Amino acid sequence: MAEDEEYLSIPGYVPVKVAAKMLELSQDRITQHIHSGRLPSKKVGGRYLIPAQAVEEFRRNPPGRTRKQPARWRIYDDRVKLLSMLIQVRVRAGQRENLEQKLEKIYEEQQLRFEGSLARYILSNSASPDIVTIILHWKSNEMPDEARRKRDLEAFQQEFADVLDWESAQISEHEGLLYT
Repeated sequence: MAEDEEYLSIPGYVPVKVAAKMLELSQDRITQHIHSGRLPSKKVGGRYLIPAQAVEEFRRNPPGRTRKQPARWRIYDDRVKLLSMLIQVRVRAGQRENLEQKLEKIYEEQQLRFEGSLARYILSNSASPDIVTIILHWKSNEMPDEARRKRDLEAFQQEFADVLDWESAQISEHEGLLYT
């Protein structure tokens, strides 16, 4: 341990242990990067020292395998379909900030989930910031019955009635045709 402290005093260089902490990697992974040439180093007293600047500039590879070919288009079959509901609704005048606070609360408390939904999106319209688009996706084999979906939507509408003008809402339902 005292030897590590000694290396820390060499200006501009850090030992493998410190580099591992800086990059949130294991010491073995740092050593692999040294051997592969991705991290420059000097061997002093049987230990690798890495330039601190090289550690700071080091970029990790993205996790997972890189796709060799782009994903192919596929057609939904009759067994399982993607069903979506798209809602466009106007933000009430002067309520944009309150809407953002409510969305923050949903995020923090992880609440107001539509039962069985695969994904939920609440999007701002860049061309018309006073319009919000809500997109809900279900797989047909996991989708709750219409009464339950209606109840969930009504609860959501009540929660946001003070910030969204539901009278202006345009609601449409969609079925998936192709996917990747």
